[in-house]
Amino acid sequence: MLFILLSWIYILAVALVVGVSLDRLLRLQDVNPILVLFHGLFGVTLTAGFWAVFFPLNLNFHIFLLFISIILLYINRNYTVKYIRLFKHELNKLSQFFKILIVAIFLLILAQSASPPSLLDNESYYIQTIAWLNEFGLVKGLVNLHVFLGQTSGWHILQSAFNFNFLYENFNDLNGLCLFLGNYYALVKLNDYFKFRNNSMDLVIGLYPIFNIFLFQFISSPSPDLAVYIISMLLFYGFLMNYHACSKNGLVSLVMLTSFLILIKATTLVFALFPLIIYIKHYKHVKQYTFIVWVVSISTLGFIIIKNILMTGNVLYPLTGIELLKTDWSLPTNIETYFYNYAKAYGYAITPDAYNHSSIINLLKEWFFQSGFDGLFNKLIILILVLYLFFIKKFKRNKAILFIYGIALLQLCILFITSPQFRFYMPFVFILSLFIIAEIITSEKITKSILVISTIVILFPLLFVIPNIKTSTFLASYLVEPHRNSQFESKYKTLKIGNTKINTPSNIDFFWGTGNTKIPALNEQQFEYFKTHFKVIPQQRTENLKDGFYFKSLD
Repeated sequence: MLFILLSWIYILAVALVVGVSLDRLLRLQDVNPILVLFHGLFGVTLTAGFWAVFFPLNLNFHIFLLFISIILLYINRNYTVKYIRLFKHELNKLSQFFKILIVAIFLLILAQSASPPSLLDNESYYIQTIAWLNEFGLVKGLVNLHVFLGQTSGWHILQSAFNFNFLYENFNDLNGLCLFLGNYYALVKLNDYFKFRNNSMDLVIGLYPIFNIFLFQFISSPSPDLAVYIISMLLFYGFLMNYHACSKNGLVSLVMLTSFLILIKATTLVFALFPLIIYIKHYKHVKQYTFIVWVVSISTLGFIIIKNILMTGNVLYPLTGIELLKTDWSLPTNIETYFYNYAKAYGYAITPDAYNHSSIINLLKEWFFQSGFDGLFNKLIILILVLYLFFIKKFKRNKAILFIYGIALLQLCILFITSPQFRFYMPFVFILSLFIIAEIITSEKITKSILVISTIVILFPLLFVIPNIKTSTFLASYLVEPHRNSQFESKYKTLKIGNTKINTPSNIDFFWGTGNTKIPALNEQQFEYFKTHFKVIPQQRTENLKDGFYFKSLD
């Protein structure tokens, strides 16, 4: 915990300096302190991303980032001090209850961050993605080694920029800091609501910490989903606040947050509608900021295109690519098509063949009646969308809320066409649930009781082993040093495959699993499957791993 705390202090310092400098460059004034930090994280992500096109995110990048941060701090020292004082003032305004609650949540998040990771995606590609970025940056055709590596997220780029791999190998804890910032933002809004009661949206967003029991499951590994959940909350609030009267701060911040979301996860593309609606509605007042909007948007889109071309050879990834635009390191068409169809079928928990032979009605039935947590959340999605209709008369006075509901329906339709996995839809589940809950619960006493209960509940999976549920149990040994980044020890053997040496884990038996195996890593099951069914093997393009991989046909 102590080591993680020290890393967070450094990350916050850099994010604040970069955020203040970026906002000053864009001539934004008096921005919310938490938004300043996320603007800073967005700026670091883009900087690290463009650096990774040419170089690894290693010690040299940290020296560069530190050097730039020191220069920016000197230039903007007065503004930086101003925001530090603003943070202090904001804390002092909190009631005793919220101060204690924030400290309790912070300690729980810190403890969870130090505990073992439990998400399978962490063992299949999160660790490996970050390792490749640290060692080589963005690598051509890395998707040919492990298809999930083509999903390299902006959040993994940011994590690789802040995991300090040259100092210590157990830092992958950016999610914990992100969740704390989200909780802090929400509880400050809730404190303001009970103090002034002049903005009902403060109550809506202020209730966000009641979802901590769900969000905590994403802390111990660098899952992009958690970042999407937190940043989308900030975006929803910004949209609600700027719908009726838009400021420059509001529009530009919405554009940056939306760009950050899309950079983190392509499934959030629909969120681009929120700043677009604000821009169109208030065009006469904000048209003078069009250049800033285009600069931020084009910078983000440009990097995404470059990343996709390098990593996958496909401009449109994760969609199937255009044949004329493919490179020599693009996935073979049959493999690309297979996994595109596989992803669509996966959301319905059926095989691609069953998907192709199912009617729309049958697909919806398969989706709704899934078993386990997927089925539970799928039913919850429909329940919330239906319940919302009973409150729609109350929401009519605020068209911004109706727009959120409409975009929520649009996102669900898009997911039904692509891959209706519930985790892609959770931002809308959260915000629509909060609208409903805020209409039912307005009592300060009841609200505080719910927050206390939801915080206490977090302790159980953190301190106790729960049968049949994979949790990250905290041990006293993690008070100083956190658990390693993988739930598995690093044990592997090396295979010579053509011109390439592959490290395959000897203690991970699931198909995609690679854990913290030394790169280049590939599970032997996956290698054999591709060799047998697709008649291909991964090969290096040159002797230098930075030059990447391609699939060599065995026919």
